[in-house]
Parts: sequence; structure tokens; C-alpha cells
Amino acid sequence: MKSVIINGKFLTQRVTGVQRYAREIVAELDKQLNSESELSVVIAVPKDASDVPDYKNIKVVRVGHLKGIAWEQISLPIYAAGKGTLLNLCNVSPLVSPGIVAIHDVKIKARPQDFSKKFLMWYNLLFSNATKRAKKIITVSEFSKKEIEKYYSVDPDRIVVVPDAWQHYERIGYDDNALEKYELEKNNYYFSMCSLEPNKNFKWIAEVAKRNPDQLFAVSGSINEKVFADGLGFECPENMKLLGYVSDEEAKTLMRDCKAFLFPTFYEGFGIPPLEAMSAGAKQVVVSDTEVMHEIFGDSVVYISPNDYGVDLDNVSSAKGRNNSKAPLDKYSWTKSAGILLRAIRSY
Repeated sequence: MKSVIINGKFLTQRVTGVQRYAREIVAELDKQLNSESELSVVIAVPKDASDVPDYKNIKVVRVGHLKGIAWEQISLPIYAAGKGTLLNLCNVSPLVSPGIVAIHDVKIKARPQDFSKKFLMWYNLLFSNATKRAKKIITVSEFSKKEIEKYYSVDPDRIVVVPDAWQHYERIGYDDNALEKYELEKNNYYFSMCSLEPNKNFKWIAEVAKRNPDQLFAVSGSINEKVFADGLGFECPENMKLLGYVSDEEAKTLMRDCKAFLFPTFYEGFGIPPLEAMSAGAKQVVVSDTEVMHEIFGDSVVYISPNDYGVDLDNVSSAKGRNNSKAPLDKYSWTKSAGILLRAIRSY
């Protein structure tokens, strides 16, 4: 019987994009393992993991006494040795026997200026090791696959595209108090949500806000200054509100009730937030005119140049960019993605 050991470190981390991916993929794998008699799947988690789902077909094993990077690089591979293949879903994998590794994007290569030197050194080591030694590489889009091939000279047959999706938003309700809490009026603000990484290009929102002082811009998210080189790197105008961390229910409400959801990113492997905004009922979704955004969203969104601060917001808000707004929602699902991953596991 083939055995897979999932790296469960993500269950000790705050949920952002890669942790969301891991949680949803593992939950769907658990459902699809009902008839998988030839495959044994275990998820190894640190001793201090407290938010562990109740899986039906995936066994949870608490491993070691270390935490963080030490757990991932020492406790996890010691436990996995001789027991099966490791499955790492959040970019990071043990240097020893990495197994199957998900690399969501390679912005450390495409945009190294955004990161601290220490972070770049560590992730360059991790990615170089994984692309050379992993049994398979997983990524989230055809664009990201091409980028991995480009920067690491990986045989494309070793890379499997297992996309992100959005159905986790179906489990989230709306928070009727969100607008009052953040002092916003329905249909009278632009909204953007992400971690405030430099590649997310929130400077675009600040510059557009300066040029449109009669409009209000709300931005949720936070920045890890240990990872990113220059903090925000710009000053926010008075009509740009930094909301900090917002709950899922608040975010879904702010997406639904905004004039348009803005996603002016420079670089993504996929881009979950615009899909979430679509599913939440956003009236308009505006994204950067980049290759990956066209791959994911086609003609269902409005495109803007991430370097053009002179955009006409009235045209953006009223543009007929969502000719078939359901197309990306129909195209991507965690169920489909877990099925692709399951086939990839069987085939290695």
C-alpha cells in the first residue's frame, strides 16, 4: 500500500493564501479517500497544533517536541523516514527527502527586491532543493508552472497544476455590522484585501486615491516586516483606510457592498481574493492586466495596468468587464483540484 504523510505545520499558522489552499485540499482529499484502499494518508502535526480538523479517512499523528522551522526540518523528516512520501502544500519542505512539494509562485526570483536578504537566502535554498530533489512539484496555475520551468529548469512533466479555488466562501456568512464598524457606506467605497506585500501593489491604490480625493478606498491586511524589505514603502492619503485584519465574515460583506473590488497586483501564482469577491457578490472585480490574471479570469473582470495611476474610476466601475461572471467560479473547485492531486500521488 502506498503511504503519504502530509506536512501539517500549516495547522499551527494563521490562515492566509497558502494555508487556505492546504486546508481545503486536505479536507477534499479526506472526502475522496473513501474508496482509496491502495492509499494510506496520514497528516503529521506538531504537538502544539490546536486547530486540527476532524478527518474521517486521514489519520492525525502528533510528532516530536520541536516547533516551527525546527519541527519541519528535523522532527517531521525523522518521523516520515521509511514510512511514506511527504506531501508539502505550503511552499516549504524538509531539505532531507522533500517528497512532493507545492510551490505556489516564484516571486523570490521574479521580484527579489521585495524581500529581505535573510528570507531570500532561505527560500532560494528551499526552492532549489525542492526543484532538484522532489518526486513531483505542484503549483497552482499554468503561468506558475512556466515560471518554475524558467527559473529552475524543471522538466515540465515533473510539475502538476493543482489550482486554487473558492468554495470555502460558501461556508462563510455575512456580518451586517461590518460597514458600521469600519465607518463605510454601502456602494460608496472601493475595497481591496490581501496581505500588504510589495508585489500586491497597494501603492497603486494610494496613488489612485490621491488623484480621486472624493472617493473612499478601504484596504484590509497586514505586513510582515521581517519578510518584506521596505514595509509599505508609501504614505496613505486620508481617503485610504487601512483596516488591518478583518474576519472572513467582514471581508465577505465588504466585498459584496463595495463599488468595486480592486486587485492591482504585480505578480501572483494564482490570486484567490478576486475569486472570493466574485462568489461574495461583488458588483465589479478589477485586476491587473497580467498573464496569470487573464488565465484565471478571462473576460469576467475589468483589467487595469498596475503602473497606471491615472485610471478613470467611473469607467472602471461601470465597465462591462463581467460578460460571463460565473465562468471562473465554474472552472475552479477544491473538489476538482483534490482529484488532480490524488491522481498525481498515484502516478509518482
